[in-house]
Amino acid sequence: MPTTRPLDEVQARTSFARFRVASIVEGIALLILVAIMVMRYLVFPDGAQHDTWSLVSSRWSPIHGLIYMIYVILGFDLWTKMRWRLPRMLLLMLFGVVPVLSFYGERWTHAQMERDLARRPTLQDEERAGR
Repeated sequence: MPTTRPLDEVQARTSFARFRVASIVEGIALLILVAIMVMRYLVFPDGAQHDTWSLVSSRWSPIHGLIYMIYVILGFDLWTKMRWRLPRMLLLMLFGVVPVLSFYGERWTHAQMERDLARRPTLQDEERAGR
């Protein structure tokens, strides 16, 4: 029976802390982008105000894109630290695409991480047993 390498609980928790911040920032950035799109296409579909919201959109969209890329990188970091399967990484990326889902996804991911750390061996378990 093959043995699996123990997880590093400290690295996983540190990685999750970064991911948590990124999830919240991404969620807020996505809500701002949605609000900008509503103003641009629904509230002011034409006229002078439309040009203003077009400008705001052209400035905010790349910022949001950068925030999402950072979110994906930090999700990938957590995914590798926890050694989860590929569908979990795809789910983490999806959480950052649907408005408000990143807030739920952060809570769900935290619960999954805690569950996995409790049932899988960690380096810290070995250290605690050695004391």
